[in-house]
Amino acid sequence: MGKLFAVIEREFMERVRSKWFVLTTLFGPFLFAGLTIGPPILAFRSARAVDVSRMVIVDATQVGAGNGIATELAGGLSSAATPPTVIAVNAGTRTPVVDSLRALLATDRIPAAVIVDDSSMTSGAVRVLLAGGAPLATSERVQRAAERELLRRQIATTGIDVALAERITRFSVSAKVERVLRDGRSGSAQVNIIFGAGVAVLLYIVIVLYGQIVLRGVTEEKQSRVSELVLASVPPRVLLSGKVLGIGGVALLQLGFWTSSLLVLMANRERLLAAFGVAGGSMALPTIGAAELVPLFAYFTLGYVLYAALFAAVGSIVSSEQEAQQAQTPVIMLLVGSMALLQPALADPDGPIARAMSIIPFSSPILMPLRLGLVSVPAADLAMSLSLLSLTAVGAMIAAGRLYRTAMLMYGKRPSLAEVFRWIRNAD
Repeated sequence: MGKLFAVIEREFMERVRSKWFVLTTLFGPFLFAGLTIGPPILAFRSARAVDVSRMVIVDATQVGAGNGIATELAGGLSSAATPPTVIAVNAGTRTPVVDSLRALLATDRIPAAVIVDDSSMTSGAVRVLLAGGAPLATSERVQRAAERELLRRQIATTGIDVALAERITRFSVSAKVERVLRDGRSGSAQVNIIFGAGVAVLLYIVIVLYGQIVLRGVTEEKQSRVSELVLASVPPRVLLSGKVLGIGGVALLQLGFWTSSLLVLMANRERLLAAFGVAGGSMALPTIGAAELVPLFAYFTLGYVLYAALFAAVGSIVSSEQEAQQAQTPVIMLLVGSMALLQPALADPDGPIARAMSIIPFSSPILMPLRLGLVSVPAADLAMSLSLLSLTAVGAMIAAGRLYRTAMLMYGKRPSLAEVFRWIRNAD
């Protein structure tokens, strides 16, 4: 055990002390902040960036609908903003005016041109011409303004009270969906979906990243022949186990820091957006207790050990980085296949596909945490999944240790599949 802990400590400290570990760990919160508050801020800035007064509205309705749309775009009658320019046209002057506006749009002299005619009054069809540098949000803003004005005119022609009709049209239904679990707990379905999918994706990223580190570490040691010196004093299985567990500790440390920072960001999202002048709400976080954390930790640990052993086995039988990139494809495909099943699992977390793939060891580290975030998983399913994953992870470590023992001392010859299986079958 002393040698195992020594190897674990060496692998852990070597990577934690690296400046790249510190940089990538600290980069995570900045990335999460950009993904969490960046899109609303960019959308808000893009919407405000359009100078409404430089827009032009071509009104071919003969009833002044263009003036109403211009007023709506400027913020209504009470707004002090300058409305867009309105050009009233008829059938003979419409085409030349539109052609001249196209020339202005091509040189970005105006951001957008809006064309309304008699058909707009009945069908609601409005043409919007955008300059090449204008944000797409401009068309959405024009559409909302035109919708309000044309709807108001439709109501006026029917004789309905305008104030009453506007109040009715503003009425909307907001459905708050809660998922009631088998144990009686309930929570927001949207929050549960985001949480479950986020956990699955995060586990996938960490397993791939640190499995690759194990692969490169084994390959580099074989190429530099450092392993020959180390294996003289440390048994191969102990050396491989220490490497996998030491790097796993680094992954767990980084994952814990990233998760904590993400939770803090989500809880304070409203304050951060308000600091930039953007309205937004904090996302409700699901309540997570020890009953949920223990299985998540178990699936991360066992899933990492399983795939790290597979990556280590691949690294021990290849002789170069190029061969390693090719040989790891089957292992990567196992993980990618699990991610490909996220959509059907999200749509029906208790369906046959989700249940079956959350029990199969190679996909359960990704899909079972997803199901745990969405539904109350039956105890039998959870026990079977953990048992199979544990047995498979232990078996993978034993097989990788046997392969590691023989393959690390062989150079210049690529083993065949028959030789690889023979090395795995041979006991110590």
